[in-house]
Amino acid sequence: MAQLDKVIAPGIELGQRIKILRKTAGLTQQQVADALGVSRPAIAFWETGREGSARKHIPKLAALLHVEPEVFLTGYVQEDIDLIVSPDERDMVSLYRMLDASRKVSAQKWMERQARTARLEN
Repeated sequence: MAQLDKVIAPGIELGQRIKILRKTAGLTQQQVADALGVSRPAIAFWETGREGSARKHIPKLAALLHVEPEVFLTGYVQEDIDLIVSPDERDMVSLYRMLDASRKVSAQKWMERQARTARLEN
């Protein structure tokens, strides 16, 4: 249970990654907004995790910022981890890996809501 208290919401993590990658690329929020055809306040909302439409722009963001789409979800392209999992956990990971970047964010948010609900029920 203590671990759940430390979980950062996927939307907030995504927003932080967008901000870091934008700044690393030397771009302003306005420049990113113009390139994506959205408003500057939309970019500000994404970067603070208050707006959920960022996920549909991940492929364009990735191209603009010259990174793989996975970077927005994981912070890295790929990490190999030795982990012992149950068969159902293995199935969940396999299904997750079949999703595109925007659906992975949706899946993470759904799992977070489920964990929070379960925690409140206990």
